[in-house]
Amino acid sequence: MPRIPVVLTSGTLPPAELAAARLDGELFAVDESWVCADEPDRFELRTTALAALLPPSASTSRLIMMGLTAAWLHGATDAPPFCHEVCVRLQERAALRLPRRFLLRELAMKDADECRMGCIRVTTPVRTVFDLARRDRPGAAERFAIDALMLMFGIRPDDVASGIRLPGRRAAVERIAAIHVEQGR
Repeated sequence: MPRIPVVLTSGTLPPAELAAARLDGELFAVDESWVCADEPDRFELRTTALAALLPPSASTSRLIMMGLTAAWLHGATDAPPFCHEVCVRLQERAALRLPRRFLLRELAMKDADECRMGCIRVTTPVRTVFDLARRDRPGAAERFAIDALMLMFGIRPDDVASGIRLPGRRAAVERIAAIHVEQGR
């Protein structure tokens, strides 16, 4: 008898059955996938659910999750962003066809800027904080994710200042310091 995977999609079970199980309290949503209610929410579930959204033709070995998507995978936010942010390294340029919920960028990245979470490459917590803070006007979701990542991983503004040498660093570090002070840490 085939074993049912932990992360369920409409390819695993018909949508009507998934919806009924959710209404019965047997499943909870992880992005566009479903998981048994007794499973603890952990990054393996999130990465598997995210990978299920990508078409088989997309080379997930080149994609690096970033921004609010990375913050969600690291556990800094409870809900996935509506638009997932992904990047490829400049030297790994690729013409990928991704679903509409994905925004693809090409960025200068060092090996130290990324880590592997399950089957997916993700920006490190420090790089994620930097990417979120260097936006022109970080919104409430970005500010919350920055604060949560700093708290969860013990990130200080100095960690970002010393670890990243990219344009926008000074403004990002100032924003991070302001959020750090704002939260009373």
